[in-house]
Formats: sequence, structure tokens, C-alpha cells
Amino acid sequence: MLKKIFNADDFGISPGVNTAICKAHKEGILNSASLMINQKYAGEAVAEAKEMPALEIGLHLNLTNEVPVANPTQIPLLINSDGKLKNGFVNLLILSLIKSKELSRQVEIEMRAQIEKYKATGLPLKHIDGHRHVHLIPVIFTVLLKLAKEYDIPRIRTMNENILYTVKYNKDNLKKNWFSHLMDGSIIKYILLRVLTWWNKYPSDTYFYTMLWTCKISKDLFHNVKVPAKFKAVEVMMHPGMPEIDKQNLDDVWDNNILSAYRTVELETLLDKNVPNGIDN
Repeated sequence: MLKKIFNADDFGISPGVNTAICKAHKEGILNSASLMINQKYAGEAVAEAKEMPALEIGLHLNLTNEVPVANPTQIPLLINSDGKLKNGFVNLLILSLIKSKELSRQVEIEMRAQIEKYKATGLPLKHIDGHRHVHLIPVIFTVLLKLAKEYDIPRIRTMNENILYTVKYNKDNLKKNWFSHLMDGSIIKYILLRVLTWWNKYPSDTYFYTMLWTCKISKDLFHNVKVPAKFKAVEVMMHPGMPEIDKQNLDDVWDNNILSAYRTVELETLLDKNVPNGIDN
């Protein structure tokens, strides 16, 4: 039987996201979440996770935003003058090409620090993935493989989605929204991440669905969706939230995506217990 993993990213990023994740698990179909251990509200997320033992928790490695866990003096490539993580996906990719050895060394320091901080919570570490998917950059992924083996982390998120399957089972959505997918970069992002996944050559029995609708996953994307038969599990990456709560704490909002109305749409999707019935192999 196909295992269906509905995973919420960004656990710990804000009160609204934390509240939405708890609601989606207690009242809906959410069965997995990825914790951002370096965020202001990570402590609250940990406390809430301990009250929800059926919710599988993993680490959402963050190399791009806010305060690092490691000593900033050890990771100068990764931080700005304020001591905050400064590089987006593109910058990290460029650094991996021109300063691969030093980036690898510093990334390992920060990633190890985040894993150790996570382990100190006492929560089981069920999986690991990366904010903005930066963990798929080959230099970074090589370090992650080493650490996953060392810390016995059973699953790493990878981008193995077959776009032909996605298109086949979502023709109507694509017809309505093809221009927005071009404009928001979803297709370009998908191609880049698929190439990096091919380069990393990491075998996984968990299928990823769906990159094309990242942060815009509504109920109508789950009508008779088929996962290639060779996979034992499927992961659906979700970003639920309650923007109405986070609008009351704007000083803590460093990413406007937290306030997106699509956060509410994805929460509604996770509250529909019929959604898992629409995906199988």
C-alpha cells in the first residue's frame, strides 16, 4: 500500500504557521512536518510537537534566512554584517561552483549545529529537507548525505516528480493557470531541481508531488493522481498558515509568503479528509 505523506514545511517560523500545522494534524490529514530549528517560534513548535506524537517531525534545514545556530565567526561565507544568513539559492549555487571546498566546510558546520540543536529537543528525527530546496545543490547534498548517515536520518527529500504524470492528471488546472506557472518560475524551478537531483544520484522510494503548484496546493489537484508504481510512498509538500494571526505580529515576519492567502488555501486542503483518496499508484 502506498504511504501518503502530507508534510508541512516551516514549522516554527511564526505563530500563524504553528497554529495551522497543529490544526491540520488534529482535524485533518497532516501527518508530517519539518521544523525550522533556528526560528523564533521553534521552541513553541517543539512543545506542540511533543503533544502530537502521531505527527512525524523532521528538520527543515535553513541556510538562507535569519540567525544561524553555529558561531557566526565559523561561517563567514554564509552570513552578513548583522550575523544573519544572507545567501539565497542562486548565491549558494554560485558559491558551490567557485568556492566549493570552503562552502562545503562551512555548510557542514551550520548543518551539524542545526541537527544537534534538533536532537537536543528529544524529538525523533524522521526526515530532513531544506528551506528553498538548497539542500539539493550538489556540494551541499554531499555534506547532507554524510550527516544523514552519521545521524541515522532515514529519509531525505528529493525532487523526483515526473512532470508528465503531473501534467496528465492536471490538464484542466494547467490550461487555466499555465501563464502564472511561467511567471512565478515554477517550471524553471522544477527543471533546475530535477537536474540537480539527477546529478546527486540519490535513490529514494518516496515520490515528490507537486513542484508546479508550490505554495498553491488546492483540493482540485487530487483527482485520480497516479504515482509511478516503483515508489512505496509519496510526499506532498504543504505550507499551511493563518495569515490573520501573523498580521498581528508583523515585526516577526521576514518573509511575506507567510502572509499569503494561499497559506489558508493549503490549510483548507489539509482539512479535507477526502484528499488522500485522490492519489495512489
